[in-house]
Amino acid sequence: MKQKLQGFSLFWLLLLFAPSLAAKPVILSIGDSLTFGLGVPAEKTWPHLLQNKLQAEGMKDAKVINAGSSGATTAVGLSTLRFHLKRSKPDLIIYALGANDGLRGINTETTYKNISAAIEEIQKSNVKVLLLGMKAPPNYGEKFPKDFEKTFARVAAERKIPIVPFFLEGVAGDDKLNQPDGIHPNEKGYEIVTNRIYPVIKGQL
Repeated sequence: MKQKLQGFSLFWLLLLFAPSLAAKPVILSIGDSLTFGLGVPAEKTWPHLLQNKLQAEGMKDAKVINAGSSGATTAVGLSTLRFHLKRSKPDLIIYALGANDGLRGINTETTYKNISAAIEEIQKSNVKVLLLGMKAPPNYGEKFPKDFEKTFARVAAERKIPIVPFFLEGVAGDDKLNQPDGIHPNEKGYEIVTNRIYPVIKGQL
């Protein structure tokens, strides 16, 4: 009887502490200079702003790892993932590579294969994933931008994963929200990006 009571108490103790354990998500953000935050202080990048929002809403030990690298294309997505997955197992991976593929006019089938391989690796690791879609510059004509945008939706549909269709929605093309290069968001731009993708990210947690 005493042993049963001890087991019963242990059960309720586990339930009691479950919320605090669940409130410690680790998020890995894989990306390029848009994730790294080129041109803005580290505390103004979207991964850091995301971490602040999670902590402010009760996940006081939430951690968002900024694995962004300036100039990175989807070609390094798989190796970057493997590097980080050897060192930790995040609760969620945000895959935000692809912008430089679009800027460089890389063959969309190559971009598709790279993203798909990375997402497959994540799913094999039993980690949740969110894909952030991108758009190519309009100066590549009509076909390439359309094919490029469809690449992200295609991977999301095939892999059955959530997607934010355009990561920079509401920010791209606005001089007030971007740095002088017209490519990288400024501090205000990153705030808008973070607020926009936050509900989707929170839903995954």
